[in-house]
Amino acid sequence: MKKQIGFFSALVVGMALFGCSKDPLSDLTYEETQVFFTNRDTQADFKTYKTFSIVDSVYIISNQGEGTSLSETDAAVITRMIHNMQELGYKYVGPDDKPDVGLTLELVDNRYLNLVQVPVGGYWGGYWGGYGGWGMGMPSYFTYQQVQELYWIVNMLDFKNPDTTNQKLKVIWNAQIRGEGLYQTALMSNMVDQLFKQAPYLKIN
Repeated sequence: MKKQIGFFSALVVGMALFGCSKDPLSDLTYEETQVFFTNRDTQADFKTYKTFSIVDSVYIISNQGEGTSLSETDAAVITRMIHNMQELGYKYVGPDDKPDVGLTLELVDNRYLNLVQVPVGGYWGGYWGGYGGWGMGMPSYFTYQQVQELYWIVNMLDFKNPDTTNQKLKVIWNAQIRGEGLYQTALMSNMVDQLFKQAPYLKIN
């Protein structure tokens, strides 16, 4: 009898835990979906850079058209980037004050309209009218589904050592943020902080 009660209790507890557990995909918070990528030029000695500047707006890269943006969210990203760079020991200067490095911000926002085939079918169970176990035959139909590709790109450009021959600026650090909630103003500070936490080699003080 004790074993039966124990088994039943375990079953009830197990069902309760299962019922309260999060769905691996649909129940994720925005923060739990976000992924941060950072990459650096291994030959760059970041301690040789002392000053930085940053763009005054975000460049939008989109299949709907390109341009610049300075919304409240964009401004929050720029402000937090400045804060993190200063925490690492860099001095913030204007673009005309010959900064050692420059930061660019890009938001990729591509939207696609896909044609999706929806199959119509099923199973008629039972034995009503002698048709038990028959499938349903109907032509499939088509619908449209809109998909958005949204992610952030950060580049750190080396102004101190320009390639004058090819007239190019070298990217010495690159970062991307992907996931959900990427344009939620309240999440911007944490997102930017995560990028810099993943790149301790940028610290110069």
